Amino acid sequence: MNKLEKETSPYLLEHKHNPVKWYAWNNATLVKAKKEEKPILLSIGYSACHWCHVMAKESFENKEIATLMNKNFINIKVDREERPDLDIIYQNALHVFGEQGGWPLTMFLTPKLEPFWGGTYFPPIEKFGRPAFPTVLKTISEVYKKEKDKIKKSINLIKDGIKKNTKNIYGNDINENLSKQVSLSLIDLIDKKKGGIKGAPKFPNVPIFENILRFSLKNSSNKENLLITSGIYQTLEKICLGGIYDHIGGGFSRYSTDEDWLVPHFEKMLYDNAQLIELLIYGYQIFQEPIFKNRIFKTIEWVLNEMKTKDGGLASAIDADSEGEEGKYYTWEKKEITKILKKQSEKFCERFNVTNDGNWEGKNILNLKRKEKIYEIEENEKLLKLFFFERKKRIKPNLDNKILTDSNGLMINALANAGWVFNKKEWLKEAENIYLFIFQNLMVENELYHSWKDNNVKTFAILDDYANLIRCSITLFEKTNKEKYLINAINLSKKVIKNFKDEKKEGFYITSNKTTDVFTKLKSIYDNATPSGVSLIIQSFAKIYFLTGDVFYYNEAKNTLKSISGNILKNFFSSASLINANDLLEDGTHLIFLKSSKDSDKSFINKIKSLCLPNIIFQEIENSKKLNKRHPIYGKKCKNEKHTVYLCKNQICSLPVISFNELIKNLKLKKWNKK
Repeated sequence: MNKLEKETSPYLLEHKHNPVKWYAWNNATLVKAKKEEKPILLSIGYSACHWCHVMAKESFENKEIATLMNKNFINIKVDREERPDLDIIYQNALHVFGEQGGWPLTMFLTPKLEPFWGGTYFPPIEKFGRPAFPTVLKTISEVYKKEKDKIKKSINLIKDGIKKNTKNIYGNDINENLSKQVSLSLIDLIDKKKGGIKGAPKFPNVPIFENILRFSLKNSSNKENLLITSGIYQTLEKICLGGIYDHIGGGFSRYSTDEDWLVPHFEKMLYDNAQLIELLIYGYQIFQEPIFKNRIFKTIEWVLNEMKTKDGGLASAIDADSEGEEGKYYTWEKKEITKILKKQSEKFCERFNVTNDGNWEGKNILNLKRKEKIYEIEENEKLLKLFFFERKKRIKPNLDNKILTDSNGLMINALANAGWVFNKKEWLKEAENIYLFIFQNLMVENELYHSWKDNNVKTFAILDDYANLIRCSITLFEKTNKEKYLINAINLSKKVIKNFKDEKKEGFYITSNKTTDVFTKLKSIYDNATPSGVSLIIQSFAKIYFLTGDVFYYNEAKNTLKSISGNILKNFFSSASLINANDLLEDGTHLIFLKSSKDSDKSFINKIKSLCLPNIIFQEIENSKKLNKRHPIYGKKCKNEKHTVYLCKNQICSLPVISFNELIKNLKLKKWNKK
């Protein structure tokens, strides 16, 4: 048994019986590497990663390969979900070589943690155009021992490359022309027929899709609905119809390996599903499409039934594999379907594209070629329930029940927004309960941590943790009007400024000044699978400014955007969330709903909930006299004893609005209809 047996990460525990002498990333291990002057073989992955399982089976369980590793290296296994900061640093190192990156990440480091060579998956024998892992191990060991100058040159090259690729590029304010240029460039990348970015694989790039949606809402005319011509409607529709969506149990897989959204890598990540719920809420508000609403409801049901742990937080991921086989839990042979449905099977198989030969490796991934009508959705749900109970008899993929602050923050935000829009108070309550769990368990002695498992916290919080917790704090304040959430958001923001901000050059580091076991510190700039931490910080600072009138937060947001606005021209594809943040900062409007005690009609507020308003900061108030005197509607009254809306910007408010049509005129909105 190696040194992983006492770890809590499900991913690390999967490797505790490997013949490889694995160590966890900790101070004792790093000291050992320095003392023995051995290079470090760093392997980074996560429990839901299919190719991580493949490399483990092929190489890490191979005694001959393990012998090579144990003889020449200090072997460190890292769960990327426990140490996202390490993953970001060493993925950036790999990018210097021109490699795309991914998992498992295999990096070779000096005892000082400096990377000098690496790759991703390596097979045990040469194939797929990849060198054999034993050859890699022997070559790296020999070079490290005999060619120190070569190692030093490689280190310097990587350091220079990381510095060049990740530095802040100061620029001007993000103006309308730059925003438009980015959005139009992103629209050019969209597959207008099949949705998503052109080609394969297809990822649910939510920050990009949201950017295009925002741009389309702002720039459409009556003659042409950009939400159709930009491909965002098609994207949402195809994601909901394809095999990337689990039609039986709800929830979306990480990505599709093909361009039709049919064949997923079957792992389900909490962070993907949170973002897709929010994007589909926008889609439903705009198009009133029943299939969008169905996917929102089914995915939330899946989250609360399958991802919520007995402790009260949300697990991070579900594995792609079960019984050592990718997708086994999710795929079906036609004869199984016929046996379950009997006479109803023919119609079902036609709808869900089930054939005798299957559509993937001889089996069928359920998918729809066209969107369902309401009655068809209802019919399908009854039949899919039969499959749900039948599937429960199978061996389930493993659940990675680590609770991560950033991913939980994303889902808290999604639950709060969905609960408010669809008047599902139980979802809003779930959001509050999960939020409470994070504060009670991942905030220890006033210090926020990134990961929790088995009553143990691990890793100081990174910027993304704070960013997502601040963001969902503000959302909970908007939807519940409980002041404690806004106070939390402000206090957490002060911590971010104190511990993450670069005081000299502006911007925010990914790691705080408390994290010391990294060889370099990187700034947060670009989106990855989730919006960049810095973009969410800017959005939250903008909202705090609108909610409190404190211009300090507006200036912080503005200066941070300036410090990285030059990066947008360098990489527009990964800058969508920065444009979205600037859009909120410049066009945000504080919509205050003053509730009348003498008006019981809920139609006004429900009509507001039906509108897609990405730049609205919402607040519902029952008594304006209880507000802080600095609040823009302090002391104001309801007009004609009816529910009244005030639209405010820069602490200046509109006249009272008591009808929905009048509100539409004030917001200068257009009505949207599908062509």
